[in-house]
Amino acid sequence: MPIRPLPPLQAWHWLTQAINLGMRNPRAIFGAALLLVGSLYAMVMAGGVLIALFGGGEVSTPTLLITLLMVVAIFMMMPILAGGLMHVIAEAEAGRPTAARDLYRPFALGRAGRLAALGGLQILLMAAGMLITRQLAGEAYMAAYNEALNSIMQNPQQAPTQLPAPAHPVLMFVWQVCLNYFTAITMLLGIALIALSNSSVLAAIKSAALAAVRNLAANFLAITLFFVLTMLSAVLLSMVLSMVMLLLGALFMPLALLVTFVLGMCFAAVLLVIVCGGGYLIWRDTFAAAPEAPAPATQGRIEL
Repeated sequence: MPIRPLPPLQAWHWLTQAINLGMRNPRAIFGAALLLVGSLYAMVMAGGVLIALFGGGEVSTPTLLITLLMVVAIFMMMPILAGGLMHVIAEAEAGRPTAARDLYRPFALGRAGRLAALGGLQILLMAAGMLITRQLAGEAYMAAYNEALNSIMQNPQQAPTQLPAPAHPVLMFVWQVCLNYFTAITMLLGIALIALSNSSVLAAIKSAALAAVRNLAANFLAITLFFVLTMLSAVLLSMVLSMVMLLLGALFMPLALLVTFVLGMCFAAVLLVIVCGGGYLIWRDTFAAAPEAPAPATQGRIEL
């Protein structure tokens, strides 16, 4: 599949366009994003119920097995739902009718299995990445890291333990940057190529990896910008949620918990629209034919 060369500044255009993607059909796009968040939340809740039923509140082999299966299921379901959200975004941008329920369109189109395979690939990449990271960090660092992580999980209020320096800090940093970059770009473009171009799994991985290399500057800058935006948004959200808990919690704690839950769901939905929209834009400008003229956007308002 031909790959268009793109300038580094294209990353900034992707970010600004991704922020404005939901304006053409907000009901479908943000509805699909909320449906995505709700679907994942339902999977987590179902796993929690199974753990409670089989584990009786104690850590055991069945609970660990259920937890492992739930994590694998979420990793394999996420590309399917992300591909569905990209489908909704693409349809809305082309001016074609679409709805929030089209989030599950990959199942009807027979692409869910290929998208789930990308989730399996991500698990393998993470496992390989952890093995190499462990070698670069050294046994002393990993032992201290695991001990600190367990301590934080048991007592979140406890101050983090000072970690020793990794065995190969520079190589470890470079490896982490490269792994995260190639994983992010391969997953985003791979999902888009399967969901929107109907590519096979191998063809999607190959094309996505080639695009990650040939448009390294633009793609790397895009990943960096989206990461910075996510971190800043998360900090802002934590401040808002803290204020809500402080103000509403003094009046009625259940209301404060409900408001923070709704705000968290909305934040996750908006973030998913921006990230999946960014993946759609990168796919469109890298692989797709020239897009059709989109339908005119609403005149400065969101129609619900």
